Amino acid sequence: MIEKGLLKVLLKLQETQMSIERLEKAQKKLKEEESRLRREFSKLEEEEAQTLLTIKNIENQIKQVKEEISRCKEGIKRAESRLNMVRKAQDYKALLREKAKYEDSIIKLSQDLKNLETEKKERESAYTREKKVFERRYREIKEELEYITLEQENISKKLKELKDQEQRLRESIPSQVLLEYEKLKDHVGLPVIVSVVSFGACGGCGMTLPATLYSKVVSGQIINCPNCSRWVYYET
Repeated sequence: MIEKGLLKVLLKLQETQMSIERLEKAQKKLKEEESRLRREFSKLEEEEAQTLLTIKNIENQIKQVKEEISRCKEGIKRAESRLNMVRKAQDYKALLREKAKYEDSIIKLSQDLKNLETEKKERESAYTREKKVFERRYREIKEELEYITLEQENISKKLKELKDQEQRLRESIPSQVLLEYEKLKDHVGLPVIVSVVSFGACGGCGMTLPATLYSKVVSGQIINCPNCSRWVYYET
């Protein structure tokens, strides 16, 4: 039979273990939230980098188109200078066609250039707006991560204190009783020890105890609930 003094120690051990369990769940949740925030931060960086890369690619295209327009203009100059030198009508017509080809290319390239510059301006304008959103969310994520770091440090400190306390309590409990307690904990989880509640029901599973068992509980004995196996006691 478990004496009241030992019951008090067992209940304190149980309370400590339940606190440890709650803190470990909270710790796990914080780690998951930290991972989610870091993934979001990386995704934002990738989105911003992709936007800047797109703008850079458009700038390169603009540069290439301008260079091509310059080559076409040089081609027109060469064709015009040679027009004054040719004597055959066939060669003259060929140079005119060459010049016209360059001029057609310049018309097309100029339109391409206009479209690219418009697209660049639109994307830069959009990025200016997006950048404010990015920067605000960056700040928010960093603040949230700082808060999580502080919470993790606090939880780690509390866990150490509770685990030290748990060890001290375990050492003060007879080995056989502790062994039975731990086996039951592995089987039913926490709480292992529950008080009888209204109408003589088990505080763990809610089953009404048989009259003989309820009488034993009321008299101060600790019994095993016939339904869930938890230790049941009467709380005075």
